[in-house]
Amino acid sequence: MPTIISALKPVSWLMCAGAAASIAAAPIAGAEPVFPTAGSESASATVMDLEAQGFDVVINWLEGHPNVPLSECRVNGINNPSHMAADPATLSTVYVDVACPNAK
Repeated sequence: MPTIISALKPVSWLMCAGAAASIAAAPIAGAEPVFPTAGSESASATVMDLEAQGFDVVINWLEGHPNVPLSECRVNGINNPSHMAADPATLSTVYVDVACPNAK
């Protein structure tokens, strides 16, 4: 029996070390939401991300109002004049510059 117990010790040690490493590598749950980057996703996804973070979003149509879905448009720029995170106590507005393709 001592042979089985001593054979299990390295396995147990590796399991504990693996669990500790995965916990250390996990993202912190309370981290700040990531501000989207222009062009990294569709315009509709960018608007939804910003609204989910508590911002009031104003769209600047670079080529007039489109007759295609916002999901087909691209974001050319995001302007946050206050340079701060959204605050529920005040209305934080960001401006999103959007360009859309012509309808087909």
